[in-house]
Amino acid sequence: MLIRQLIAVGSVTFLKSRSTQGAFVIPHKGVHLPTRPHLTSSDDGYVQSPSVTGLIYEMPNAPSVKLFTKQGCTLCDKVKNILESVREDHPHSLYAVDITDDDKQHWFSKYKYDIPVLHIDDVYWAKHRLTAEDAITGIKESREGRFAKRLGEPDASRLEHTS
Repeated sequence: MLIRQLIAVGSVTFLKSRSTQGAFVIPHKGVHLPTRPHLTSSDDGYVQSPSVTGLIYEMPNAPSVKLFTKQGCTLCDKVKNILESVREDHPHSLYAVDITDDDKQHWFSKYKYDIPVLHIDDVYWAKHRLTAEDAITGIKESREGRFAKRLGEPDASRLEHTS
């Protein structure tokens, strides 16, 4: 049996479901998200934890990599680990962009089904996974001024119908 309750937290409305699986829906963004363990219970509903947007590490005079992500994205964690493993020999800065932040709706509408998504110096690079070899190649191309946008940038908003 599934019991649902709408909970408003600021400008975000959650659908609180109680079942063995649990789920949250953010209706205004049209996406079903798995239960988010970073939400904490309170007497009047759920309170969202802080965003994961922010600088992960910075290296001076190096290419800038943006990781489009959200809390609890395990594939994003794997990509971040790959990038961290090559940063000493292939310097770059890494910045996380939480696509579920209210001010990141543009990125959410494009990437909601495809994170992790990566950009180098604000140019689309990769989605879903990254090998160490791919990381080294992209960072090296950027450092040498040869990096070009890759094919296959996702855009979920083109696939959705609005009425």
